[in-house]
Amino acid sequence: MVELRSEWKPSKKLNVLGDALDFGAVDPFPEGVSRDRIEESCYTVRTLYGEYIDELTERTALSQREAQTWVLRNLVHEGSERFSYEAIGVYIWAIGRGTEGDPLSRTIVSTYHERAERKIEAAEETVKRTGPPPYPDDRFDEPTILWVEGAIADRLQSRTVPGETYNETIDRLLRDTREDITASELVDAYRSEAGIDYCAVKLLGEHWDRKLTITVHAPTTVDTPGRVEAADAVVVDGGPRPFAVEVTADPTALGPVIDVFDNRSEPGVDTEAGVGELAYALGVTELSLPALVERLGDDGVWGLAVGDDPTAAGAHLYPIVASDGSKPRLLRYLKRISLDDRTVTVGATTAITPAEYDELSEATPLWAHDDGPIDPLPLPDDPADRRERLPTAVLRTA
Repeated sequence: MVELRSEWKPSKKLNVLGDALDFGAVDPFPEGVSRDRIEESCYTVRTLYGEYIDELTERTALSQREAQTWVLRNLVHEGSERFSYEAIGVYIWAIGRGTEGDPLSRTIVSTYHERAERKIEAAEETVKRTGPPPYPDDRFDEPTILWVEGAIADRLQSRTVPGETYNETIDRLLRDTREDITASELVDAYRSEAGIDYCAVKLLGEHWDRKLTITVHAPTTVDTPGRVEAADAVVVDGGPRPFAVEVTADPTALGPVIDVFDNRSEPGVDTEAGVGELAYALGVTELSLPALVERLGDDGVWGLAVGDDPTAAGAHLYPIVASDGSKPRLLRYLKRISLDDRTVTVGATTAITPAEYDELSEATPLWAHDDGPIDPLPLPDDPADRRERLPTAVLRTA
């Protein structure tokens, strides 16, 4: 029995339907939902994405089903769930087959998506290589096609200097128009001009690293140093990031932070150590699953499990550690896990011992070390297989 709530977005409705399909039954659809209502949800999706799908079908090498699959998997509107392969199978069944027969299976739909990706990759490679050699792959780590108005391209060309590529021109122009200050320079400016005794970066939410919220404290009123006020970005470990500075009267009530400088009591935190910790945190805030597993293994973690149900709109991770139950350093800062097609938020982390892992219920093992105290479980090489190891309820939060 499946209930489709009226407040749900069409993508969520189709994802719930897709999860409930039973192709072994005479009628694969779940009880409690009429085919008319399913068709209604599909045509709502058609009004949102159908025009663009038709344009892709007409003007590119993609077939209609390839276009349908690729758009619904990769171009959903902000705030909507990504369509599962099963949901897309329901959509194609309703739109293209007049609700006759059964929905397309996951295998068939994923094949259409793979074909679409191959065609798109081939088209991108063709476009990238229509210019003179050397090819982009020989010059750049991750060459990306950039679309701009023709007038903008003309202006960009007029700003290049002899022997300079467009990439170098854009980088130079961006650097020339942005005022940077390093994290150490920011602390030093506040110390010399405002007499602060404390500086920290708040770990606010899953995207705290996108714009750094820097908090300072001083015994008296604090004025913003001129250089800090003029800066557009703060540089940490060579990478510029947007930032904002706020003054606090009570540094003990900030919530989770990274102490960048603390001179209130011994032993305190010197700026070099604090900036180093900030750089480390920024480097591990988002990791791929293979990178996470590799670093956990280096830190002596025996394995990793994830709760079957989301927590705080994200994954609940259970690193399996030594008997003291101490949490690995990187898990204090890990906020996101990037998969091949989505990014999962880390909602909570609870370090457990091997004995506690044996008693753990409602959790799915992701990886376990070959020579650890629990049964070994290697991480799959295939990105899709790695993704499928996570519980469906957790993947839906991505």
